[in-house]
Amino acid sequence: MSSVTTTLTGETPPPDGQVSANAEDLRPFTRGEVRYTAVVALVAWTFAVYDLITFGNLLPVIQKSFGWTDATASFVATLVGLSSLVVALAVGPMIDLAGRRFALVATTGGAAISSALSALVMGPVSLILVRALSGFGMSEQAVNAAYLNEVFQARGKGLLYGIVQAGWPLGVMLSAGVAGVMLPAIGWRGVFLVAAFPLVVMLVLRMFLRESPFYVKLAHLRRLSRAGRRTEAEALSHEWQIEFEHGTRRNTYAPLFAPALRRQSIALGATFFFKIIADSQMTILATSVLSQAKGIDLTSALWTVFIGNGVALLGYVFFGWLGDRIGRRETVVIAEICAAACTLALLFVAQGFAAVVAFYALVLFFAQGAAAPFFAYVGESFPTRVRGSGAAYINVAGPVGGIFGPLIYGAALSAGASASLAAASGAVAALIAAGCLMGARSIKPGQDLARVSH
Repeated sequence: MSSVTTTLTGETPPPDGQVSANAEDLRPFTRGEVRYTAVVALVAWTFAVYDLITFGNLLPVIQKSFGWTDATASFVATLVGLSSLVVALAVGPMIDLAGRRFALVATTGGAAISSALSALVMGPVSLILVRALSGFGMSEQAVNAAYLNEVFQARGKGLLYGIVQAGWPLGVMLSAGVAGVMLPAIGWRGVFLVAAFPLVVMLVLRMFLRESPFYVKLAHLRRLSRAGRRTEAEALSHEWQIEFEHGTRRNTYAPLFAPALRRQSIALGATFFFKIIADSQMTILATSVLSQAKGIDLTSALWTVFIGNGVALLGYVFFGWLGDRIGRRETVVIAEICAAACTLALLFVAQGFAAVVAFYALVLFFAQGAAAPFFAYVGESFPTRVRGSGAAYINVAGPVGGIFGPLIYGAALSAGASASLAAASGAVAALIAAGCLMGARSIKPGQDLARVSH
């Protein structure tokens, strides 16, 4: 510490005007604490994804149970998606104003409540209201982008983050497995209840996590400013390389589009928007695309998706590792270009079941694997005061693209395009995503987070 020190408890300053330091709160995470945090984050994200994917997997069964028409089921799914995005947007200010640890607990708790109450719904209105809370589970990714970037050491951060992000394919495979095995025995309501139990366990485990030292410092700077001690706050802000806002402004999204951050925010938002347009056609529409474009039966298509997600696990770890070495922005650009190329090869070159499985697995390896360095890069792109809101905004931009992906595919089919040509729009979207990211700044890996984001 320099000569300017501070108390993190809000106490009255000593007579000399300085404030005492609380080393307990500011100390870096120990290796054991980092491991515990990574494991808890991985498992929590896995079960949050499990909850999200389970709703999509069970929607046809829910539709049949309530006797809905296809139009009603589509309407419900659309409103569930939109309402969950609203909830997810509310998480951004929570991360930056209430703290990373609080947001971690809130998102896991919200996902658990959503799963448990889904087992009790009585119709479309109650289902929409309950599933809106799944926006908390969706926001695990945003909270992790802020919190884990502040916890993991600069060197090797990408690899650890890639392991945590691999919770997505793990959750997808877990959802498919549990639904396939348990649905005949316990019904769709029971499957949702099963999803709630591990989330409750993760909620308890997350309560033992430490708050990020970055947020501890930010909260103290805000307290000093509110108490009228702006000189001390400014001095500490310079020492810690942490920007903070004066006053009590609660809008944490507006600063993302101020001149200093506007270009980065727009580039990252557009990147994830187009990325998920591409990804949605090979995930949400995977069985439809594979059957319509490649003539594969439903059972074979499901096996292809399962195998592809298994390969995607390796992609998360590999690209997380690669981002630590050549830069995360550059890694994502390379992965998206490769995903586009593999998509085109899958649609227009691959013949036979083995070739289709191989190329589909490569698509997921590159496309999904790119998410690991991308969200690590997102966490580095914004200053501490709005890191959570920046990640939440990016996190919501993607699912909006996920709405457009199926619409573009369907519109192309309606216009008379073949299934292969319609699905090729996903490859174009992946290339656009890579181009958008080139508009963001390059961040050399291995640098201290405070320095690169200040």
